[in-house]
Amino acid sequence: MPLLGRKKVNDAITKLTKDSNNKLKAVYLWGLGRIITETPADTGRARNNWFASVGLPSGSTTTLTGTSQLPTLPENVLGKKIYLTNNLPYIGMLEYGGYPKPVKKGTLNKLTKTFEIRSVAGFSKQVAPKGWVRVIMIRMQNEIRKGNE
Repeated sequence: MPLLGRKKVNDAITKLTKDSNNKLKAVYLWGLGRIITETPADTGRARNNWFASVGLPSGSTTTLTGTSQLPTLPENVLGKKIYLTNNLPYIGMLEYGGYPKPVKKGTLNKLTKTFEIRSVAGFSKQVAPKGWVRVIMIRMQNEIRKGNE
């Protein structure tokens, strides 16, 4: 004998799953997009070297500079490991610091042909001393937790 109301329960579960997926995907797109757009830029190469992938981190790099692209995510993100990877050797220095302190010479500005000091206390002047990736990841985590309450 079939259970009465089973269709309503199945419909509610489907709706809950779809809504949860959409909320999680929105948090991912917001956060990953912010990580990309807040990446310090000189030529834009670091911004263009963020790659989103599912299951395994990407090993890709590109020589492109300029405008960056938002990551493409699968339709269903629930239960999947989503990676945002940047394989440039200096991305860690941008996030964690490590520039010389004090700066001896600076970076050559190709337009003015002079050297500019672009870091303070070991961090790029474009980034907060606590980095930007970690800060955004904590905000994403808090947003996801808030959605589960």
